[in-house]
Amino acid sequence: MFERNDEIRNQIWEAVSGLDEDQLNQKPSPEQWSIIQVLRHLNLMENVITKQARLALEKEQNVSIEKKPYEMSLDRSRSVEAPPHVQPPTDPEALSDIRNDLAASHRALEQLAQEHDVALLRSKSFPHPAFGEMDLAQWVDFTSYHEERHLGQILEIKQQLGL
Repeated sequence: MFERNDEIRNQIWEAVSGLDEDQLNQKPSPEQWSIIQVLRHLNLMENVITKQARLALEKEQNVSIEKKPYEMSLDRSRSVEAPPHVQPPTDPEALSDIRNDLAASHRALEQLAQEHDVALLRSKSFPHPAFGEMDLAQWVDFTSYHEERHLGQILEIKQQLGL
């Protein structure tokens, strides 16, 4: 269930390999995020998804939710502003800190996915701001699409900065 998540994460690390911290913290424009900020956003998202999924698992709910079209999140021509709680800080950060935090959040989400039967994950849910109610199995899968979207953003930032 987590293979796609691992694959996309590896592509992200490949995309940023060889860049120094100055390059990673550089913004193409004042309104845009730096690569480090994109990485921090991914960490914040994984933490929120894992926390909300654990809360949903504690509820007595049993839902049956149709598959949401979250693959649409790959369409970078559509932009949705990140909610405040998953917006990265503006201060520069060290890659080692980001790498450690991303490894921890990725392990936590993977552990959640592996600890629970897919049927249980499909019976619990919480809402996505754009796609509405999604079951936990969809949330785990969505995370890989969300990261793939931001992989595109990282590649775009690199191009804009001439890296």
